[in-house]
Amino acid sequence: MKEFGDIVRENVKGLQAYSCARAEFEGTNVTLLDANENPFASEYNRYPDPFQRELKREIGRLKGVEVSRLVLGNGSDELIDMLIRTVCTPRRDNMLVFSPGYSMYEVSGRVNDVEVRCLELDGEFQPEWNTLFDSVDRFTKMIFFCTPNNPVGNVIPLERIREVASRFDGIVVVDEAYIDFVTSVAVPTARALLDEFPNVTIMREDCRNVVVLQTLSKAWGLAGLRVGICMADPELVIYLNKVKPPYNIGSLTQRRALDVLRNEADFLEKVEAIKRERKRVIGFLRNLSWLEVVCDSEANFVLIRCERFRELYEYLVEGGVIVRVRHIPPRLSCGLRITIGTREENDLLIERLKKFGDL
Repeated sequence: MKEFGDIVRENVKGLQAYSCARAEFEGTNVTLLDANENPFASEYNRYPDPFQRELKREIGRLKGVEVSRLVLGNGSDELIDMLIRTVCTPRRDNMLVFSPGYSMYEVSGRVNDVEVRCLELDGEFQPEWNTLFDSVDRFTKMIFFCTPNNPVGNVIPLERIREVASRFDGIVVVDEAYIDFVTSVAVPTARALLDEFPNVTIMREDCRNVVVLQTLSKAWGLAGLRVGICMADPELVIYLNKVKPPYNIGSLTQRRALDVLRNEADFLEKVEAIKRERKRVIGFLRNLSWLEVVCDSEANFVLIRCERFRELYEYLVEGGVIVRVRHIPPRLSCGLRITIGTREENDLLIERLKKFGDL
């Protein structure tokens, strides 16, 4: 791969990051008159830690990643935008995404005036590995992989991602928003590419361009707080921190996230409950003869396909059950994505589906 200095945008390389008051001074038992804050004490009258130090330490411990490799965002969406703004030069560079997949990659690319090259997944909802590099040229700066895939739920083999990273001169982004729900593979996460070589000075060169995105929104149940996690080479992290807004994670969010992360037993219990319900719901769906396809899923949702998908969607809505239409021709058509809820919520879904089959 190229050096990061040859990958990031020219203007970012020499950019002086915004210097905020809380970055310039650290200390306790002092009188703070530096940041134009309201002086009347309350729980939130002071600016938050711009580096989210305590939260990063806890995330690093849980993920087995050094703090120097971490950037936190206001959800993964901010991190996606931040990566594109750091790496891609508008009206010159391009990036690869896959369809069906998470649409925010394409939206962020187009907002930043970057050409988005959308490649169709194959019949197994995997990239066309033999022809992928036909779409790469010297201005291709990023490739986005979503695994488990949203909206399908399948996993991309890690070795395939490694092979792409070893041949590619740009940044390979692996979005693992649903990784905590994976059960079918021994090493499900691209974080293994970092874990193999925890000391960056000996990290294998063909893996340094891999960026892993995870989130606290899904398995950790904190979608309302908006905490995205970026794991990357420390050199790339330095560039990302130049672009990152100084106070993108508020004090309340940092504190609440810490409370939840420190209760790992509750997290594991709830993830296992979702996995059990996923198995039950998929088992029920596969007994419905009028459904054409029920996809295997390693996420907290299941994708179904049905010719009467619009009629089914409206029927579920009438019964107070809301799912998501996923009609993305040519590869994915007539699809509905169903999130796995609580047992009681899933029972409502099942009863509604039973009645639809009798219509």
